[in-house]
Order: sequence, then C-alpha cells, then structure tokens
Amino acid sequence: MLMKSTTLRRSLLAGAATTLVLSLAACGGGTDTAGGSANAATTKYKLVQDGVITAGTQAEQPPFAVTDAAGDPSGFAVDLMNGAAKRLGVKVQYKTTNLQGILAGLSAGQYDIGVAGVGATPERAEQVAFTTPYYWGFTAVLTRESGRQNSPADFDGKRVGVVSGAVQEAFLTKRMPDAKPVKFKDQTALISQLLSGGVEAIVVGGADADEYVKKQPVRIAVEQDSLQGSAFPLRKNGDPELLKDIDAQIDAMIDDGTYIKLYRKYFQDPVAADLIKERPRLAEQVEGTDLAPV
Repeated sequence: MLMKSTTLRRSLLAGAATTLVLSLAACGGGTDTAGGSANAATTKYKLVQDGVITAGTQAEQPPFAVTDAAGDPSGFAVDLMNGAAKRLGVKVQYKTTNLQGILAGLSAGQYDIGVAGVGATPERAEQVAFTTPYYWGFTAVLTRESGRQNSPADFDGKRVGVVSGAVQEAFLTKRMPDAKPVKFKDQTALISQLLSGGVEAIVVGGADADEYVKKQPVRIAVEQDSLQGSAFPLRKNGDPELLKDIDAQIDAMIDDGTYIKLYRKYFQDPVAADLIKERPRLAEQVEGTDLAPV
C-alpha cells in the first residue's frame, strides 16, 4: 500500500512539473529593460546577439547620450530608443564607446545600432544605414565665459577643438578655415580642454552646447543651422525590417504625444522646420504651441 501511494505521489509531482515547464514555455523566457519578450526578437530580427539589440552609445554627449558611473545610459536618443524597443518587445544592451567607435563597430558587425546624436551625412550613409532623422538642430561654437568672440572670424589663428569624425569637422573646415583645428576622440576631452585653456573654443551640436552652458562656465559665441539631422545609424548589411520598425515606432510616439514629452524634457528650442519635413506627423503636434518653427 505504501509503495502504491509513493508511486502515485511521484506520478502527480512529475505531471505538475511537466505542466509548469509547458506554462513557462508558453509565456516566453526573459523580459527586456523595456518590458518586452527577448524571444520575440530571436525570431523577428537578424541581430548580432539573438534576442538582443546591441547598441553602441556615448559616455558624454548631452542631451542625447550620457553614461553614468554605473554604466547606465540616459538622454534623448536613449529614451527614444528605449521607447521604440519597448513597443517592439525587444531587449537593448548598451555598450559605451565614442562616435568613431559607434560607426566602426557598426561596419565591423559589433553593433546593430548606434544610439547617440549622430549626424546623417551622405558620407556616413555610404558605410551605415540611417533611420529618418529624429532631431534637427544647429551648430555652436563654445568659448569660455570670459571670451568676447562673436563670429567665426574672431577665431582666426586660434586653436579650436572638435571631435574627430564629427559632422562639426566640416563646419570648422568650411566656416572657420583660418582657425587651427585640434581633434579629440570624444566630448569629454573636448570640454575639458576648453575649460583648462588648451583650446580657445570648441565646435559642438547646439543641443550639446545648451547643456554645457547650463553646467559649465562657457558661452555660445557662434550659432548656425545644421546641414543635416540626427538619426540612428544601423549596420549597412543588417536587418532592414529593424530599421523600418524603429522608424514606425518613432512615428507612433509622435502620434500619441510621447515624442513631444521627451523633446520638452531635453530641449528648449522650437522643433526645426527641416525635421517636420522629414517627420510630417510632427506638424499637428506642434501647431499652435511654443514648439512650432519660428
């Protein structure tokens, strides 16, 4: 009688275990930081790592991407990407590098996407695939608060810093041809050299400049419109469906007001008319507000 009871109990336990395994399998394993199922990405997209979008980001590019001491990224580009990933049910794993590292890593197949303020230039489009621009701003020349320069010509013969490979290099070459360009690997070194007097000025994106003005003893000496927007770069030979779906989710965030909420969190300037041309859904969102193009 005892043997029969033990056998029956073991049989019931085995059946319960089988049911539990089947239930877990039906639910899918693991959730990403955005709350989606990692398994969904395994079957839907061709990625560097199954089930995970591997993203190259920057440590110091406010307000687009900033990585804290714990290695956690934040910023407008990061928030926008996380929102798109959550809606797609995909996990994102961030790896910190610099601008050149993002572009080289995409070409080498190390990353699926770059999440930072990356200018979508024709030259870069030969090496990577770009989403539709998600931001359009201006270019700024920053100097120390004590500086009195107010035009590109005021920096003739002066050392002016720029991030190597950044779109601001072209600005420096074309608009400040008589300045002495000094190239740095990232913006951390760039702002440090400005503050220490190693360079007289630095050239950065306008949104980046606004952030530095808030936190550092610097001022904007020159401000001019950008020639291209910022977009997410992806591997040229990556999954075109991933690019298409990220663009679609950004449009969805525009439609439901999420994009404007994030924009107000990080920017003070009106939405650029050039961006509205690229993302026409924004027109309705900003019409009659302080974010409408001037």
